[in-house]
Amino acid sequence: MDIDYEKHLNSCGLKKNHEVSIVVKEPSTESPQKGGSLLWSETNKGFGSIHAVLKVIYEALPQYRGRRVYVEIRNLTNGMITMCSSHYMPLNRIPLKL
Repeated sequence: MDIDYEKHLNSCGLKKNHEVSIVVKEPSTESPQKGGSLLWSETNKGFGSIHAVLKVIYEALPQYRGRRVYVEIRNLTNGMITMCSSHYMPLNRIPLKL
């Protein structure tokens, strides 16, 4: 696969003026691709990268550091979706990508 295209897919095509919907759920053992109960969700503008989105999640849910969560990022402006059914939230740092 083309490296630039793969980078674009992983970043969900985010730009500062795009509207982004973020959903964070507990991971589910029955069907991990759907997630469990809702922990946090937000729709907002002003995220320039996945790192900025993850920073907001880590600030909103500090008690979930060191655990796994289901993260879904929807770019409502261009229709792209990025999701991770078992994202590990490290204790000491915020990763650059999902």
